[in-house]
This record gives sequence, structure tokens and C-alpha cells, in this order.
Amino acid sequence: MTREDVVLQRPEDLSVLVPVFHTTNACCGAATAYLLRRIAYRAGAYAPGIQEHMFHELNTSREGGSLDKVQRWFGGHVGALNELGYRLQSRRVATPTAALLDWVRTGRGYRGAMLPTNFKKLHPQPGAAGNVLEDGIQHAVGITVDRLDPAGADDLVMIDPWPGTIAGASDRDKVSPALEAAHRDQGFQALIYYWVGWS
Repeated sequence: MTREDVVLQRPEDLSVLVPVFHTTNACCGAATAYLLRRIAYRAGAYAPGIQEHMFHELNTSREGGSLDKVQRWFGGHVGALNELGYRLQSRRVATPTAALLDWVRTGRGYRGAMLPTNFKKLHPQPGAAGNVLEDGIQHAVGITVDRLDPAGADDLVMIDPWPGTIAGASDRDKVSPALEAAHRDQGFQALIYYWVGWS
């Protein structure tokens, strides 16, 4: 075997299952935690364990219960993330859903968006929330580029922390056709995340 026989692997050649935490009271944070891990993995910087205590804070209602709380959390932790080699940045935007999806898609995994949504519009079936009052859910989803099928191609994927896996729901799936209507109800607000230095 010679050096010419070796094929170097890129981060996107491997498939790592990043966890999605199922929560009714911190959907914004759980979606963001997934996106930050996934973007860092694509950039080759994800090191499970080192920063997990920071990301876990986003799974609580105190830090991840709303778009405002997540924005504050990121602002307070961006320096520590950069010190760990996570060259992540974030911006708050009010952008139509289709434009956000295009922006994430062209980032090829180095970008993501957390979109607050109307839970009932995204999940109109009765009982989709399980035994949780649907009106009390500050719902959000994450949008990233990933593979639903390990042997398939990269595509847009919607990360849905709630309803998690209740009644056959999936926490990772294709973008729902109802996403635009559910996002519009929240004023098209979103937090976008991106790896600095990638173009």
C-alpha cells in the first residue's frame, strides 16, 4: 500500500448522529444546541464532552425558552465558544421562510437557522403535543443541511424538538410544507448561525 492508495476523508464523509433533546419548554434552545453542534461538526471542530455543559444550558427554559433568551445566551457565550475553537456567529433576522431556507442550503452545512413557529399550524393533528397543553408551547425548529439517510445526499433537514417522537413524529425530517405558515405567525423572526471564515 502506498500513500497514493489512501483517500482522505472530509467531515461530511462521516455520519455522526448529533442528539436532539425533546422538550416542550425550551424548543428554541434545543434547536439551537443541535444547530451549533452540527455546524461545528461540519467544520471539523466538534469535540463532544468539552463544551457539552454549555450546550446543555440551552435545554432549560431559563436559557432556551424563547428566541430572546437564546439570543442572550449566545451573546454571553460566544467568547467562550471561540476560545474552544468554535468560530460560530449569530444574527437575529426577520426574513421570509423561503429566503432563510435558501441561505441555509447555500451554506452546505456551515449555516443553520432557528425559527420560532406556531405549534398548532406545524402540527395540526389533535393530540400532537402528547399530554402537554398545546397553547403553552413556545415552539421552534432548526433548519440545517444534513443527511436523513446515511447513504443519501445532503439536503435541508428540519429539527423539531417537540413533539419529539410522540405518535410517530420525527425529530429530524424533511422541511414541512406547513413551515412557512407556522413561521409567518411569529413575524418571520429567526436566529441564524454560521461558521466564520467559510465562504
